[in-house]
Amino acid sequence: MVTGDLTLSGETREFERAADLLRPFAEAGTLTVVPGNHDVWSEDAVETARFLRLVGPDGKGMRKAQPSYPQIVPLGEEAVLIALDSARWGPDPYTTAGRLGGEQVRAARELAREHHKDGKAVLLAFHHHVVLPPERVDSDARVARMPLADADQVVRLVADLPIAAVLHGHRHTAFRVDLPGAAGTTPVLCAGSASRVADEPVRRARAYVYEIDRSGVRSVEALVAGTE
Repeated sequence: MVTGDLTLSGETREFERAADLLRPFAEAGTLTVVPGNHDVWSEDAVETARFLRLVGPDGKGMRKAQPSYPQIVPLGEEAVLIALDSARWGPDPYTTAGRLGGEQVRAARELAREHHKDGKAVLLAFHHHVVLPPERVDSDARVARMPLADADQVVRLVADLPIAAVLHGHRHTAFRVDLPGAAGTTPVLCAGSASRVADEPVRRARAYVYEIDRSGVRSVEALVAGTE
């Protein structure tokens, strides 16, 4: 699961490079991608649908760009991932908030209810953060001005329906925040950046590996660049 910001400024060459790096996962059918705010950084990137055409929700790109989220991704027989698009373009990229919108939230709610009834753990994934972590680093301050505008709708969804976890990107640090959920605590997890070079430990490039069954997230392992 790649939770957005494959590019810095949404340029064609950036998407092409990202697609090349992700191709082994895409060809294996094990890749899901959502766009981040940097992937819709310019009006031109949005108008030409670069993210969808060159990468798309499965990393293979789309000949004809079309609405693609929510994206339902089976995780074996015991869990399902609902991938959503929170990336929105604005004339000032440094202050533009993310937004899921009512249609996506309603669809996610119905899908979560349906799959929970089938006995599956349900995970949500999108780009922008839902809540701010209590710990902050100075170099992450700018991102705080670009929140998820309808984060309250996600919090309400988690309170109403059993959600095993919420996965997101956007923040440049690794952290976990727990929300009160319909079936107990729901972890909101951000792995941070997968490629950033940084001295601060919480900002070093990393990925998370999750162990999931129908009861939810059983464990989370961090794979951090520069460590064994």
